[in-house]
Amino acid sequence: MHREETLMRPRTFVIWGLASVAALWLAATAVAGVTQASAPNVALSIFPKSGFAYETRAADRTVTANGSIQAMRVSDASLADAMEALRREPFATSALTLVGLARDQHGDHAGAASVVAAAHGLDKRQLVANAWLIHYYGTTGRNSEVLALLDEALKIRPVLAAQYMPAFAQALQNPETIPVFQKLLSGDPDWVSSFWATVSVTPASLPNAEILRSRILAGSPSLGEPDALLMDAFVRSGRVDLALSFGKNLPAIPDDGDGLVRNASFSKTPQLPPLDWELINDGRIGAAIDERAGTLEINALPGSGGTVARQLIALAPGSYSMLVKLGRPDVDSGSEITAHLRCAETGAAAGELLSAKIAEDIDKPFTVADNSCRFYWLDLDFSAIDNAEPALGSIAEVRIVRGRAAASDD
Repeated sequence: MHREETLMRPRTFVIWGLASVAALWLAATAVAGVTQASAPNVALSIFPKSGFAYETRAADRTVTANGSIQAMRVSDASLADAMEALRREPFATSALTLVGLARDQHGDHAGAASVVAAAHGLDKRQLVANAWLIHYYGTTGRNSEVLALLDEALKIRPVLAAQYMPAFAQALQNPETIPVFQKLLSGDPDWVSSFWATVSVTPASLPNAEILRSRILAGSPSLGEPDALLMDAFVRSGRVDLALSFGKNLPAIPDDGDGLVRNASFSKTPQLPPLDWELINDGRIGAAIDERAGTLEINALPGSGGTVARQLIALAPGSYSMLVKLGRPDVDSGSEITAHLRCAETGAAAGELLSAKIAEDIDKPFTVADNSCRFYWLDLDFSAIDNAEPALGSIAEVRIVRGRAAASDD
């Protein structure tokens, strides 16, 4: 296969694009690394002449005169300095890298790769060599080498994460990068937190982020900070469809049965809200789960009220029933508990599907019409507007089950 055809293969193109962005950043940061030695010309004016002074002068000329690793050119004078450096100091790795770059610009791409790889093998901190190899391996479809070099560069210079992560998040917009990032993240690199934090504020990357994180979790890691970040990003950006799709990564709660509400009998501490109960506590109103009693305990200051718990659920067209059981037989006088189903889709015409006052245990049928909202907020509101004293309430169960005939609606 011709090189031009190889570059157009989707997988290769993805790696090439990612490698090019990474190589540009890495090359830009490499200047400081190869010009640390001061006044090489002064060092070369005295005897004996230092091989590392020749190396520094050659590297200084080359790197500072070029803005792109792909277009970097080694002048005849710099090549002569590099060769002299190697004659005096065989392990002058910057000089060896320049010899490789010179070969590349004269068309000996395979020979250049061999020389630059040798320089990199001698000194893993050789960032110019690393950047060149990232680009070279990326354009030839050698994915594993690119991934190893990217990870290595970030381990050597963690500060590069600030530049790499936006590029990585942008690359994740292409679904072809999902297996690439899955492999790269499988080693739990130091920059993993920066990666997920950046992805979570890049809305266009969220659909593939949901797939990527789900594949990683399928390998049995437990839910953690990245999942909370992604869940917040899904909801904040209005992608409740992605949030509910991500729910497949939550362990089942046997007591929920085939109901559509997670943790319906309040037997567990909520996990990954709002796919599980999101509890609101703002100083005026509050809610907490009592796992031993299996209840949601709620409270409100006099004259206050609002949503104390909510959960995101999906409802396909059909007939349903909402069942709510109180944790104690009655509600404080002057206070009120209400359950609501409100459309969660951005821009959807549907508003509130159901509102039910919970003065006692209820079993309330309702119907979701065809072509209506698909995703809903199940809100539990508590009001003490008419109370002169703090009010308390308790709920033992909230379930939504399929199958109640629409004709029996109240």
